[in-house]
Amino acid sequence: MTMIDVIVPKLGLTMDEADIGQWIVSVGDTVNEGDPLVEIETDKAVNEIPSPAAGVLSEIMSEQGATVVPGDVIARITPA
Repeated sequence: MTMIDVIVPKLGLTMDEADIGQWIVSVGDTVNEGDPLVEIETDKAVNEIPSPAAGVLSEIMSEQGATVVPGDVIARITPA
């Protein structure tokens, strides 16, 4: 089964990078499309990244404190 990537979006025109904040869900948790997965912190705000699909969070690829850029894959979801 193909996994779905959770990708860091570009939040605002000036966002070049962000730091991974707290993961709201853990590997193995069931999520619905739109459920908040993780907080990312930019120099201006803290934003929640929603799940792109319903399924199970299979893998976290960027732990809390990691610096990421728009387009980075930070987690994977196995679709329901």
